[in-house]
Amino acid sequence: MVNEMVDIVKDVATIKAAILKSRYVAARLANSEMLKLYFAIGGYVSQNSRNGRWGTGIIDEISRRLQKELPGLRGFSAQNMRNMRQFYEEWSGPAIRQSVTGKMEQGDDFKSSAADSMSVLEIRQPVAEELGAGDSSAFMSIGFTHHIAIIHACKSLDERLFYIRKCAEEFWSTRILDKHLKANWKPISI
Repeated sequence: MVNEMVDIVKDVATIKAAILKSRYVAARLANSEMLKLYFAIGGYVSQNSRNGRWGTGIIDEISRRLQKELPGLRGFSAQNMRNMRQFYEEWSGPAIRQSVTGKMEQGDDFKSSAADSMSVLEIRQPVAEELGAGDSSAFMSIGFTHHIAIIHACKSLDERLFYIRKCAEEFWSTRILDKHLKANWKPISI
């Protein structure tokens, strides 16, 4: 009986580890897909709002209509759509291109109907290949809210990548990230 209990404790620990690992992998995959979607939407919003095609209030109206047509939809408030635009612009803008190539990994296309024509939102990874596998993986593994907090607090690419790595490596919640950002916590080398 004692041996069986020792085996059960070991078996529970083994199964628990597998469950936790699977949940972590699923969360990383979900983050990656959401970041790709938000990057694509951010590009679409940027293109249409910055070129004068959309007037004031269009982002608010699009958000309201999305909420109405897809009840229960979360993450597509007008403010979050503006954050998506900023995410796209910060990770594809000239300042980033100076440090990394503007090439992005190609992904699946996502079709969206516009008012008078069919447009294609290109879903692609919002990190250039030159970031390297480790940084690219860290980038895609943290949540959108983490990215927005980092973008708002950090202006240099090195500083942003530092916080992205720390969030990914140490599994920082947004609350912990905010605490470190407010304390301006970073290594001496940055």
